[in-house]
Amino acid sequence: MFRFPASIILFLILASAATAAVVVDEGGTGNFTDIQDAINASEAGDEIVVLNGTYFENLVVDKSIVLKGENSPVIKGSGLSVPLITITSDNVTVDGFNISGSINDSFNSGSIVVLADGCKLLNSTISGSSGHGLCIRDSKDHMVSGNLILNNQYGGICFHRANSSVVTGNQVLRNGKWGIVLEKCEDDLLMRNEISENGEVGIELISSIYIELIENDINLNEEDGISLIESRNNAIGGCEVSRSGLNGISMEQATNNFLLNNIIHDSGKDGLLFISSSDDNVIVGNTLYENGLNGIDIYGSYFSTLSQNDIFDNDYNGISLRDSSSGILISDNEIYGNKRYGCYLDGSNTNVLEGNDVHSNLHGVIMAHSSDNVLEGNTIHDNCFGLSMEFINSVSISNNRVYNNSDHAIQLSSCDRSKVWENYIRENGGDGVHVAGSDNHLIISRNVIENNSKYGIQVLDQTAQALFMYNIVQQNGGGGMYIYDGEVNRITNNIFEDNLNFNVRDNGQTNIWSANFYSDYIGEMMRGISIGIVPYEIQGRRGAVTFDSRPMVSKTWLEDKGPD
Repeated sequence: MFRFPASIILFLILASAATAAVVVDEGGTGNFTDIQDAINASEAGDEIVVLNGTYFENLVVDKSIVLKGENSPVIKGSGLSVPLITITSDNVTVDGFNISGSINDSFNSGSIVVLADGCKLLNSTISGSSGHGLCIRDSKDHMVSGNLILNNQYGGICFHRANSSVVTGNQVLRNGKWGIVLEKCEDDLLMRNEISENGEVGIELISSIYIELIENDINLNEEDGISLIESRNNAIGGCEVSRSGLNGISMEQATNNFLLNNIIHDSGKDGLLFISSSDDNVIVGNTLYENGLNGIDIYGSYFSTLSQNDIFDNDYNGISLRDSSSGILISDNEIYGNKRYGCYLDGSNTNVLEGNDVHSNLHGVIMAHSSDNVLEGNTIHDNCFGLSMEFINSVSISNNRVYNNSDHAIQLSSCDRSKVWENYIRENGGDGVHVAGSDNHLIISRNVIENNSKYGIQVLDQTAQALFMYNIVQQNGGGGMYIYDGEVNRITNNIFEDNLNFNVRDNGQTNIWSANFYSDYIGEMMRGISIGIVPYEIQGRRGAVTFDSRPMVSKTWLEDKGPD
C-alpha cells in the first residue's frame, strides 16, 4: 500500500486548519469560549465565527482578521471603562454583532473604536454607549454598512480625521447628540442612510472637506437635520431632510458647498440657513416647503447661487436675504404660496434676481434698506403687492412681467437713483407704478403699463426730480398718471391712451410735461411736425393747472421708443 510521507500529511493538516474558521461559543462547543482568546490565538487573514450568546468582554483586535457573528451574539463588556471593541490593526472586519452598553463616556471613545485603516463595520447593532456608538479616528478607507446604531449618549457615528471612507445603508436613531458627526475629515461618502430622532443634529460636518452626502433620509432630529460648520467643498445631493426641530440644513462659515436636488420640508425654523460668511455656495434644483420660517434664509453671507429651486408654502418667506448679504444670484426659481413674502431683501446689496417665477405669495418681492440690486426678467404675479421697495438706492428693475397682483404692481417708497425700465405691468388691483417720497434721479422708462385697476402711475409724498419717459400708459381704471404730490419731476415722450377718468392729472405746478401723446388731445398738428398747436391742459386739485406745451399728435414715433 502506498503511504504519503509524514511531512506531506503534516503540511495538508496545517493547510486545512489555516483555511477553516475558528469558532467561539460561550457554551463550549467551539474552539474557544472567549472571543479575546480566539483573537490572541489567530493570525492575519483568519476568520473567527462567534456563535449566538452573550460575551462579557472588552476586545482588542490587533490582527487583520474577520470577526463574524452568527445570530447576533451580544458583546456587553466586562465592566471596564474602555471600548467594547478597540481595533488597532488594518483590514479588520466586524460583522453581525449586537454591541451594547459601553460605559466609557469620553468624546474620543465609543462602543467600537477604530484606530487603523481599511476596516469594515457591518450588519451590527450598536447601542447604549455612554460615549459614541462607533468612533473612527486618524485613519482611512473604511466601510460602515448595514448597521443599526441607536441610543448612544453622544453620536451614533463619530469620524475624527477619518478619510476616504464609505458609510452606507445604516440606521442611526435616537442618539443623544448627533446621528453622524465628522470632524476634520476628507473624501468620505455618506449614502442612503436613515438618520432620525437624534437629540441635536442628524449629520454634522465640522472643518471637513470633500464630503458627499447622497440620498440620505434625515428626519425628526431635534435641532438641525444637516449642519456644516467651517466646512467647504462638500456636496449634498438627493437627501430628504424633514421635520427638523430647528433648520433643515444650516451652514456657518461654510463655503464652496454644492446642494443639488434635496427635499427639505417641515423644519421648525428655516429650510436652509446660511450665517456668518457662508459664501460661494451653489444651491440648485432643491425643493423646500412647509418650513416654519423661511425656505432659504441667507444672513451675512456672500456670492452664492440659488437656481432652479422650488420654494413654496413656507410660513414666512420663500427666500430671505439679510444683514448685508451681497453678491447673491437668485435665478430661475419658482417661489409660491409663502405666507409672507416670496423674496425678501433687507439691508442686502449688489444681488441679482433674474428669471424667477414669484407668485401666489402674500407679497411677491419686498426690498428695504438696500442698494445696487438688479431685478431682471422675473415674472411676478398673483400676490398682494407685486414688487415693493422702501429706502433703496441704485436698484435696476427691468424686463419683468408684473401682473394680476391684488394691490400695486411696483411700489417705490424713498427710492433714489434707481431705474424701472422695460417692464410689462398689467391687470394689477392697485397702481401699475406707485411712487412715494422718492427723489434724486429716479427713472421710470419704457414700461408698458395697462389695465391696472387704479392708476397707471401715481406719484405722491413730495416725490421730486424723477424722470418718466417713453412709457405706454393705457386703459387703467383710475387714470393714466396722477401726480398727487410732487415737484420738479419731468414727464416726457410718454403715451397716455384711453385711461378711465383721465389720462393725466397734476396737483403741482413745477413739474415739467413735454412731448407726450394724450389720446384725448383735440388740438391740430403743427405743419410738418407731430406737435400740437395748442398746449395740452393738465388739471389738478384746487384749481391747479399745468400744461404740456408740446403735446404729440401722433404716437408712432413714441411707440418705436417703447419696449419690444
